Amino acid sequence: MVRSAFSFLAALSLSFALIPALAISPAAARQDRDKTICVRATGDEKIEACSRVIDRGDRESREERSGAFVARALAYSERGDYDLAIRDLDDAASVNPRNSVAFNNRGYNYSQKGDYDRAIRDYDEALQIAPRSPITLANRADAFTSKGDYDRAITDADSAVQLDPKNGVNFYVRARAYELKGDYDRALRDCDDALHLNPNSANFYARRGDIYRDKSDDDRAIRDYDEAIRLDPKNWYADYGRALADLDKGDNDHAVRDLDEALRLNPRSVDALNTRGFIFRMSGEYDRALRDLDEAIRLNPKVAAAYSNRGDVLRRKGDLDRAIADLNEALRLMPAITPAYVIRGQAYEAKGDIEKAKADYQAALSRTPGKFTTTKAAMETARERLAALNGAPAAPAPVAKAAPADTGRPASVATATSGPANASASDGERGPRIALVIGNGAYTNVAQLPNPPNDARDIAGALRDLGFKVIEGYDLDGNKMRSKIEEFSAAMPGAGVTLLYYAGHGIQVAGKNYLIPVDAKLEHPSSLGLEAIEVGTVISDMESEKRINLVFLDACRDNPLSRSLASSMGTRSLTVGQGLASVNAGIGTLITFATSPDTTALDGSGRNSPFTAALLNHIRTPGLEVRTMLTRVRADVIKATNERQVPWDHSSLTGEFYFKPGS
Repeated sequence: MVRSAFSFLAALSLSFALIPALAISPAAARQDRDKTICVRATGDEKIEACSRVIDRGDRESREERSGAFVARALAYSERGDYDLAIRDLDDAASVNPRNSVAFNNRGYNYSQKGDYDRAIRDYDEALQIAPRSPITLANRADAFTSKGDYDRAITDADSAVQLDPKNGVNFYVRARAYELKGDYDRALRDCDDALHLNPNSANFYARRGDIYRDKSDDDRAIRDYDEAIRLDPKNWYADYGRALADLDKGDNDHAVRDLDEALRLNPRSVDALNTRGFIFRMSGEYDRALRDLDEAIRLNPKVAAAYSNRGDVLRRKGDLDRAIADLNEALRLMPAITPAYVIRGQAYEAKGDIEKAKADYQAALSRTPGKFTTTKAAMETARERLAALNGAPAAPAPVAKAAPADTGRPASVATATSGPANASASDGERGPRIALVIGNGAYTNVAQLPNPPNDARDIAGALRDLGFKVIEGYDLDGNKMRSKIEEFSAAMPGAGVTLLYYAGHGIQVAGKNYLIPVDAKLEHPSSLGLEAIEVGTVISDMESEKRINLVFLDACRDNPLSRSLASSMGTRSLTVGQGLASVNAGIGTLITFATSPDTTALDGSGRNSPFTAALLNHIRTPGLEVRTMLTRVRADVIKATNERQVPWDHSSLTGEFYFKPGS
């Protein structure tokens, strides 16, 4: 079963002050008409009028010029030109940094491009300016849902509903989060409430159709899609949803006809192109499949399932090297996309690379089977091929249940299952121990830190001794740091313990913590999202499965980059804090800072920082539970720094954990 993210554009509130026509000259009246058209018109007429307002420069107030940029961006966005819209919204925010609508709508455009992290940062900025905006809260909830962070999405949607309980959109957004979380009955109640408030909304009927399809009630789903089409014959998504219901029922011909109509209405729909390509692939029409999948990838090169589907087509056509390249990209973008492992295994097998084929089949089988037919079929293929290559009967299928996934595409996603229990595992620990260790000291734009690479190397060695597979990096620039994080994320499925250790510069802005690559400059506010890495995104990956997650941040050192960023932010510089901000750990997670929140830590005069030296002193002690270990670490650091530095931690562990269990 296939899902898609269907977003909405928040209404704009522009502040053009109209001047009475009788009181102004003919030239001023023409200018006034430009403002009116800029606000009220659509398409090219809107763009031309807004451009004339913008071109008048300082003759208009900054609020009016900023509003004109926002209005013109809306016209660009409505025709799908999100890059032009973002450029105008950049200018709108630059002209008037207090224009919350500019940040909100820029977030929407980034969401449309699939860049949900960037979108959320803009929504955060909008809410700093207008914290009680239900539109922005609903938009941020939708972005969190698209990222798979359903609980945070529901929290935002709850707030939007409380602030504006008569707007069906807020219930609609919450329904989508509940749907993708797997709470279909709760989602249906929200959809019913949305339709009670807005009974003529085609979008709401289409969403309810999605939920009925999730419940395998395809006939009721099709009735809702039909009603959506009746209310709005141009609603391409309803045709797309009906195609998916047809596909669930095995009616591929009707599915293709519905997809043809969806693409007639919206030729840029990546979901519809990918789904039609998937159907053509199943029916053996490989050239038609490739045309659709090529176009889907051209429109959005970040869609993992399109690469997976195209890789399968290329494999079937015998173009094995290109197939493997596509499947590699699919797994880089979405390591959880189980069918890609199986298809790549088949490609390796066809090339005679049996060991790589077996490794991919085993990787697929280590994952929890999903509820989608494609995933189950792929895992059955993996069992059969692995048994054939090993010369043994196929193993029985595992029986775990996966959480639902929102791929918007026919290739499905399943969460990973836990691996075999370690002989020396802590209570509740299952599967391997995986660690990411980074030490950044050779900064190019501020003074270098001597200890972080030493700290990280020594921690990496200790963790290897304690049974961890360690992914490590030293003095990493932004690209290399992100690459290591992606490698860590790809290694997480099935892990019993994940651990992040970082030593180097860190920064907190607006209550969020960021790790700083060695090439960062942070000269402008916009540099933060581009150059730094938010710790929360890494922790979210770690918390995507039930396991033990450990985070150690020796990143609270005095940071000149904080001061340079603060100076560039003007009146918003107060959002740049000293040290790192406190973080509440999710269930199963322990987060430890080298010093207490909002204070800086010492780099140390020896080989290691005071915090890491104390950690190394205790981490190999047999039979020492982690929270007791941290108490000893804290005491050592307080003593070593004459009480100037006090390590801090927050734990939501539900059982005991030992780096080295007792004998």
